[in-house]
Amino acid sequence: MAGGSGGGAYVIGVDEAGRGSLVGEMMVAAFAVEKEKLGLLERLGVNDSKKLTPRERERLYWELARIGKFVVVPVRPREIDERNLNELTGDAVVTGLGILKRRLQGRPVERIVIDKFGSSHGLELRVRRLGYHAPVILEEKADEKYLEVAAASIIAKRTRDVRISVLRKMYGVEGSGYPSDPRTVSWVLRVIESGHRPPVIRYSWSTLKGTEAYVRKGKMTSGKGRGGRRTLDEFLG
Repeated sequence: MAGGSGGGAYVIGVDEAGRGSLVGEMMVAAFAVEKEKLGLLERLGVNDSKKLTPRERERLYWELARIGKFVVVPVRPREIDERNLNELTGDAVVTGLGILKRRLQGRPVERIVIDKFGSSHGLELRVRRLGYHAPVILEEKADEKYLEVAAASIIAKRTRDVRISVLRKMYGVEGSGYPSDPRTVSWVLRVIESGHRPPVIRYSWSTLKGTEAYVRKGKMTSGKGRGGRRTLDEFLG
């Protein structure tokens, strides 16, 4: 993974968790850390969140909260059912980076690395409009190549893990929440058959085609919701 040292400049990584999930929110995390501390992240064991256990993610989450600054922006299932997922992801990225810029209070940023998702057309220009002047790198599997993105992936994944545990208590959600998980799919179908429509399910997912609950995703509404996204604190408050 890319490391290095620098005179107090920050590097920023952005990643998401839960993009393909059938249940629960997608979480988009933006993490900023001084470049000179990247070596510390490596020594702590920061890595692509998919390669870490829940316990390791939990430990690293608190270490990262101490070392850097981050923002998590949730994208709700209802939004995902109504709008284009790539557009929603882009909106959440811009929201998170906007909040992070204010928290950095003018500190220099050397680079912004975003784990590339679907079609991210125009995203670099939107980031520049926030006032960032650093290079914006959109790269596939960036969480395997850049420590700051790996850190963002840990924060997003750990936040989603916690949220799913809350949804288990609130709605009885079973399994991981993903359509590849038979326990999750079985739970969703049972809930639908009982006539309930909890707001934590993505009803536009192809998994539900053929059921009464399935909805066709609405046409993309350009610009809808931009500038008005909520952070995780606001979402859970």
